[in-house]
Amino acid sequence: MANNFVKSFFKVTSISIITRMVSFIFHIYLSRIFGALNIGIYSIASSVFVMFACFAASGFPVTLSRKIAHYDALGDYDHSNSILTSTLLITAGISTLICLFFNVFPSSLNLLFSNPKCREVFRILSPTLISTAIYATFRAWFWGKKKYTTYSLLEFADEAFLLVGVLIIWVTKFYSNEPYNAFALANVLGDVFCMIIIVIMFIVFGGKMKKPNYAAEITTSSLPITTTRIIGSLMSSVVALLLPSLLVHSGISMDMATADYGRMSSMVLPIALAPNTIIGSLLVIMIPEISGQVAKQGKSAANGKIGYSMVFTAIISAYLMTIFVGCGEDISVMFYADEKAGKMLVITAMIIIPLVINQLTVSLLNTLGNEKSTFGASIISSIGLIITLVILAKPIGIYAYPAALLVYHTIGLIINTIKLKKCTAVSLKYLIVCGITFGLSVGVGYLVKVISLSYSSFSIFARVAVSSIIATIIFGVFALPIFMHYKKQNKMNISKEI
Repeated sequence: MANNFVKSFFKVTSISIITRMVSFIFHIYLSRIFGALNIGIYSIASSVFVMFACFAASGFPVTLSRKIAHYDALGDYDHSNSILTSTLLITAGISTLICLFFNVFPSSLNLLFSNPKCREVFRILSPTLISTAIYATFRAWFWGKKKYTTYSLLEFADEAFLLVGVLIIWVTKFYSNEPYNAFALANVLGDVFCMIIIVIMFIVFGGKMKKPNYAAEITTSSLPITTTRIIGSLMSSVVALLLPSLLVHSGISMDMATADYGRMSSMVLPIALAPNTIIGSLLVIMIPEISGQVAKQGKSAANGKIGYSMVFTAIISAYLMTIFVGCGEDISVMFYADEKAGKMLVITAMIIIPLVINQLTVSLLNTLGNEKSTFGASIISSIGLIITLVILAKPIGIYAYPAALLVYHTIGLIINTIKLKKCTAVSLKYLIVCGITFGLSVGVGYLVKVISLSYSSFSIFARVAVSSIIATIIFGVFALPIFMHYKKQNKMNISKEI
């Protein structure tokens, strides 16, 4: 059992890292070719698109994977197949209605976007609402069936087909004067290709569908998660639409404000959120495992996995945070040739640990059936985000964005941790590890910045490499004893717990 869990985790993590690297390199290329302004236009439109995609392609697939794992553990395969059909009909139906609405009434987009370029990007993207919903539903089936390698490879295929779409657009010279539209059309082509592939794979793997008898069950369970994620996406959309306007009121031009938002959303955050690769891998394995375990043994059976995953995630996140603080400017210049984005990365890195741990806590609570609790936490956190954004946009400019994210995830972490403690009785000692590793990351990161002055004449690649090695050694010297102490204090026999 333990060997299978660990083997699956490292296999999924390896595929996820490769996927993120392909995506990252691809977006570096796009950022260099298109520039911050064009990336900003696309980012604003796509953030609103993601909000509408959440109506069908967010809470329903996550809940479906948990339900399939639950009923398969009980041997009720007909229930699993029927709930899959119900989910597919609901998600495809919702996404089709949304797509039709915006294409039949295109003037409604004027209410969402003041920039006509953003409206055009959204209109091009709208058909992928349907393909994304279908893809997400079938991918959730693979997840719930614990076909972890296939599930992860499908994510890689999604990125690969996006790349194919971009190459097709590039070769045919579509929208050569409007690169933001070219990227949007490439997303449509890639998404449709991937949807076709996943349907074929579902058939090849012997997937079956039954009469949809459980629409109420999947809807009731999915609604809190869907609403929570819609609120999260809504906040991203609010930031995308509100922040540039707030920055303009602070005294800069709209083009400069849009470019700064493009840097933060498409250059800085993709790097800062690198730890999500680890979280994603953990959750791919943990959610079906915990769902099946809870179905048979109760919620307390998951305590060992939860505590270990929290500590493991905190230390990995802190390590990456150390590198970003220590040489974030050089990393950004090396990748994007953009020094301003590098300064943003150093500051934004400070939000990594609370963001990552909060996201992990939310997913665990949803897995344990506490969707209403995470929904309430998201409402309170969102209020804090908006207030922070409005208050700080003028005095600190674009840095109000990471400050607002920090407030959002810190509030959510406090509320969700209290609930997690109540429903599982898991030890909260992992929070001590989070606090210690956060302080360690900041301290080691700035120490590396000071040390780097001694080799400032090196090439940029050499500076990043040397700084990363120094950060790894210093952080490892302190982080390894912290983890071993936690393990000893909690008497964690990992092979038995997992």
